[in-house]
Amino acid sequence: MKSIKGVLFDLDGVFYVGDKLIPGGNETLAWLRAQGIEYRFVTNNTTLSRSALVAKLQHLGLNISENELLSANYAGVLQLQKMGLTRCRLVLAEAAQADYPPSVEDDPEAIVVGDIGNHWDYDLLNSLMNQLLEGAELIALHKGRYFQTDKGLMLDSGAFVAALEHATAKKAHIVGKPNAAFFEMGSALLKAAANELLMVGDDLINDIEGAQNAGYHAVLVQTGKYRKALLEQSPITPDGIMASIAALPSYLSALIRQ
Repeated sequence: MKSIKGVLFDLDGVFYVGDKLIPGGNETLAWLRAQGIEYRFVTNNTTLSRSALVAKLQHLGLNISENELLSANYAGVLQLQKMGLTRCRLVLAEAAQADYPPSVEDDPEAIVVGDIGNHWDYDLLNSLMNQLLEGAELIALHKGRYFQTDKGLMLDSGAFVAALEHATAKKAHIVGKPNAAFFEMGSALLKAAANELLMVGDDLINDIEGAQNAGYHAVLVQTGKYRKALLEQSPITPDGIMASIAALPSYLSALIRQ
């Protein structure tokens, strides 16, 4: 196979869970730099702006800079610019709204949906449904089913996006993983063809299937939201499986020798 020219990493569940780093992450990044292999982080995190997320990760001790990060939250800003929409209702945590136009409650052109934790309720969903039926576009920063926390798996915003799609018979514009355009942005950042890139993640749909559909070699880590039973039940087959991010140097060395 061709040599690997770049690596895309998921963050949550791969490099950290909650407020704790997973061992071996910084050492793996240092190894990649020593080998001259470029890398970027691609995340469906929608609770923080790009700068705030980087600041959080640096505080945890991860060696990351803002220009290395492509987030679904920032991809939403780019999607609105592409569609020429400025009057938006932001269903986002306050900390995630920094890069967007000010949120409006009435007559939005678009509704942008990300993670708002346990602030979802019937009245909010009903209000959003009616605005979508009146013509607003639905922009989903991702459609994740659940995510890993230090308290276990938690329902993600994709469930509410699906509810709005079902109620309105209207498809959301999905900008984060597993959307192909998101992976194309990653390829462009690394200046490499898809078959020269490797994706490392803990999510079978967003990371593994999304990357494989884009032509990447996709590796699942057994950390974060990984569950053996979910893997066994899934029709998705990773190209490789690693115990954790710490195992990437040995995995990649063996892969390149093939």
